[in-house]
Amino acid sequence: MRAFSRRSFASGLLLTALGSEGVRSQIIQQSPPLPRTELFNSGDFLWPKKPGEFVPYSQQANAGPEHDAAIWQKEKQQFLEQAATESSGLSASQLAQIKDLDYREFLARYEADQRPGTPGVYSSGGGVYVGHVAIVNITSDRKPEVVEAIWGAGVVRHSYESWLAGRQGEVVWLGRLRDRSAEDRARISTEAAKYVGRPYNFWNFNLNDDSGFYCSKLAWLSVFRSLGFALDGDPNPQRGFWFSPKQMLYLPVVDRLYDPGPYAYR
Repeated sequence: MRAFSRRSFASGLLLTALGSEGVRSQIIQQSPPLPRTELFNSGDFLWPKKPGEFVPYSQQANAGPEHDAAIWQKEKQQFLEQAATESSGLSASQLAQIKDLDYREFLARYEADQRPGTPGVYSSGGGVYVGHVAIVNITSDRKPEVVEAIWGAGVVRHSYESWLAGRQGEVVWLGRLRDRSAEDRARISTEAAKYVGRPYNFWNFNLNDDSGFYCSKLAWLSVFRSLGFALDGDPNPQRGFWFSPKQMLYLPVVDRLYDPGPYAYR
């Protein structure tokens, strides 16, 4: 893992265009830099990450790779046992692939958006990638808040200020759908807010099933139901693998309005 430094952070900072007007974001003298809240619109997306540190699947504080792997493996086994007696929506071959999937491959594919067969993909140990995405909503009094699906708590909504307070030292990307009106984008956060209180369920592979969510599934479903298209271009919601936050960040339909570097100094 490459050591993080203030110099390497500054050199990695990329400024990207804000919409068709070509307005550009400014570097804020903060440590770490954050997107300016006046840029936020309802339906925007936020990807948080602490630079150079392991990002646990479980989102538990101080969960190292071994502890996190044990949590993931236990949940995988519970899913497979349930799938043996109840319909999971997955085919026999898809279930076999999940059964054979190990934690290191899972991290590489889900958190880093790597693909099987790529040399060296699974040789680097625990991931240090961004593992989360949240949805921005602007309240009637112009205060930013965040709607997200988080491990343990499910779908929650809280102020951006309190969201940041729980993510000390983290870098944040800001993204927005391309070529959509503000009114269209606002429908995304309105849709997402409908599911506040729903449980977290990482092992539900139907992206259009609203009985349970993980973070990027909430984003995919909210766009799909409010605007009628699939973020990743695949309208079939039944998948054999998870839709990942990094996959979403680099989709052609997403403008990265504030980009602090190539998925954060891994």
